[in-house]
Order: sequence, then structure tokens, then C-alpha cells
Amino acid sequence: MNAQNKTTKVTANFGAKGWLLMLFSFACIFIDSSLINDSLNVTREVFAGTTGMNYGVLSMFSTVGGWIAVAALTALCAWLLVRSHLKTPGLKEEAEKALLPLETAETPDEVLCACIGEVCTTMQEVTRIYNRTLVAVFKENRKVLKEMVQSSNRLFEEARDRKYGIMPTLRRLQQCDIDTGHFYVQVTDYLSEVTKALIHITRPAFGHIDNNHEGLSKEQIVDLMRVNDQVEAIFDKINDMLRTKDFSDLDMVLEMRDKLFDTIVEAIKNQLRRINGDETVSTRASVLYLTILNETKTMILQARNLLKSQHYFLESRK
Repeated sequence: MNAQNKTTKVTANFGAKGWLLMLFSFACIFIDSSLINDSLNVTREVFAGTTGMNYGVLSMFSTVGGWIAVAALTALCAWLLVRSHLKTPGLKEEAEKALLPLETAETPDEVLCACIGEVCTTMQEVTRIYNRTLVAVFKENRKVLKEMVQSSNRLFEEARDRKYGIMPTLRRLQQCDIDTGHFYVQVTDYLSEVTKALIHITRPAFGHIDNNHEGLSKEQIVDLMRVNDQVEAIFDKINDMLRTKDFSDLDMVLEMRDKLFDTIVEAIKNQLRRINGDETVSTRASVLYLTILNETKTMILQARNLLKSQHYFLESRK
């Protein structure tokens, strides 16, 4: 999403056509309300006969009340328009602050800092969404799962836009070193793959609970909790390395990844044993369980590749 699109969302300038349309609508409503006989033509006479009040006096009050209502509504519309225009500068400032730092960076050093910041922010969000998704699946919390789907979709769209809108960033980075651009391409690609694996977890999880399918069994929850603990430890380590720019523990992350993969393999074997030994095992729950495990493996694999590329990306700028 570019800066121009974000600015137009907060503008209060209706333009010539917009104002013309508003005035035309107001005229149509006014003329329509003047020509059509409303219920007062019937109720006034009945009310006057029931209460003994003068029919002319009631007609006078209804006419005056109508004009008062028109004046009040006109004043309200004017106040809302003025209020909207007064808020526009503040909203524009907020929109400019909400722009991605990468879009406002100009020098190669600023672009580099913005790239690092975007990677750190995205990985922290991935960590949060993954953890909350699994906990919501365990508790069958539809509301939280829906929120996680929306968050993961937003994260994926941002990563995809960053990947396919990479050319301006590359031109600014390659002003100093062409290798820097090469490694940044890898970083954006791996970041996109991480977010893609994440939505392949959040969407099926929400769909499963939203369609009122049978939840996960206790054995499946225990296995996934063990996986979730290891994933959280890996993500914490990765986020710490990205934040401090200290990549001395790359081999440790590799070891943690291998242990996680062993846990995932064991979890898959456990599920296959349950399927063979118990015919009442839910097929849909099993598919969701295996999907989470496989996509978790993909996500961690791409996250580790992302970490290596980020390391090389920063090294190329020294």
C-alpha cells in the first residue's frame, strides 16, 4: 500500500461533484417531504376531535415543528462537516506516522534500519499469532481464532506487498553495494514464506472451530503443547538475535530446530498409532492436527533461513 492511498482515506474534501450530489439529495428530500401527504393530515383531525383542541392550532404547531426539524438537521450536518474538516490535519498526521518506515526512508542507511525494523516487527507478530492460535484451538475459542485469522492475513498481505514492490528499495540499497540488495531479496522472500505458512495454520484452525467440528483430543493437545513450547523458544531466540544483531548463536537455533523436527515426527507417529488403534478418532480433527504440524515445520524452516539471510544482509553492509 503506497502513501497516496493512505492519505486519501482520511481526506474530507468532497470535491465539486460530491457537494453537488449532496445539495441535489437535500433538494430532493425537501421537495418530496413537501409534496407527499404524511400521517399528520389524518392524525391531526382525529387528535383535535378526541381532545377538543383547535385544528388550526395543531396545524400551526406541526408546520412550525417541521421547519424547526429542517433547521436543526441542517445545523447538525454543517457541524459534522466543519468537525470533519478540523480533524483532517490530525488524521493526515496519523496516517503519515502509520506509513511503513521503508516507504519514507531515503538514504541507504535509513533504508537498512527500516528493513531491520520490519523484519523484527513481523517476526514478533508471527510469534504472538502462532501462540494465541494454538491456545485458542485448545480452548475452541472462535472469537480469538477469528482475530488471529485477520491479523495473519494482514501480516501476509504486508509481506507479499513488500516482496512484489521490492524494486524501489533495491535501487536505494544498491547505491552502496549490490550484494546488499541480493540478500534483501532473500530476506523478503523468506519473510513472505513464513507468513504464508502462518495463514495455512490460522485459516484451517478457525474454519474447523467455526464449523462446530469436534475439537482436538487430549493426546493431540499434549503433543501440540510440547511443539508450541519449542516453537516459542526458537522464536524468542530468533527475535532476540534480530533485535540485538548478534548472530553468534546461529548454530544453537539449528540445533533447536532439529530437536523440534524430531518432536514433530514423533507427534505424527503418535497420531498414526491413534488412527490405527481407534476407529472413533475424528478425521477432521486429525487433518487439522497434521496440518498444524506440517505448516509449523515449514514456518520454522523458513524462519531459520530468514535468520541466516538477515545475518548475511547485515554483514554485507559492514
